[in-house]
Amino acid sequence: MSTIKLLIVDDHLMIREGLVAMLSSYPDLQIAGSCESAFEALEFLAHTVPDVILMDIKMKDKNGLDATREIKAKFPEVKVLILTIYEDMESVRLSLQAGAAGYLLKQVSQEKLAESIKRVYHGETVIDPSLIGQLVNDYAKMTQGFLTQLKSRVELEGKGLTPRENEVLKYLAQGLTNKEISSKTHLAIDTVKTHLRSIYRKLGVKNRSQAITLLNRQNKAFEI
Repeated sequence: MSTIKLLIVDDHLMIREGLVAMLSSYPDLQIAGSCESAFEALEFLAHTVPDVILMDIKMKDKNGLDATREIKAKFPEVKVLILTIYEDMESVRLSLQAGAAGYLLKQVSQEKLAESIKRVYHGETVIDPSLIGQLVNDYAKMTQGFLTQLKSRVELEGKGLTPRENEVLKYLAQGLTNKEISSKTHLAIDTVKTHLRSIYRKLGVKNRSQAITLLNRQNKAFEI
């Protein structure tokens, strides 16, 4: 059975001492150290690299997210498990973006905390169960927004443009002149003009400027 070396980072002494006492009872968890600040944690890592770090978010010198980002840049193999009081989805999102392997609230049970440490050590991502509902709701909203934007793009692409018209439209969007489009597509200029008239009709616009404006609006709507 492998032993997981654990570093605890929290600026509250009672919490650090409580976590050390609580987790020391597990034979497969070894407390490598405890630090009261992100700065102290970074100094600690200069001579001892733990397997997992329990990291608070709000601390006196540097917040846990910045510390996590810096630690993951220098020690990508180290797993960081955020342990905090903050229940907002923005903190969860920023923590995961910073490279954290999990996000737990401080009211987590002793058994769940120990289990989560082992899970992130083995490569899993752990989110506090009380936050799952909010995450699902946020995902549903994001998905709905994506579908709305996708519908906008499909409406443009579903105008019945031929493959050649789509090619001409692509060059039009890049700002190429009729002559330049002719050169790119190896079509006569009069043929390019014919394609453009058909494109304008299908898109419901009157000229090149309106077509480009429509394309820009649709592309902007599709950006996530």
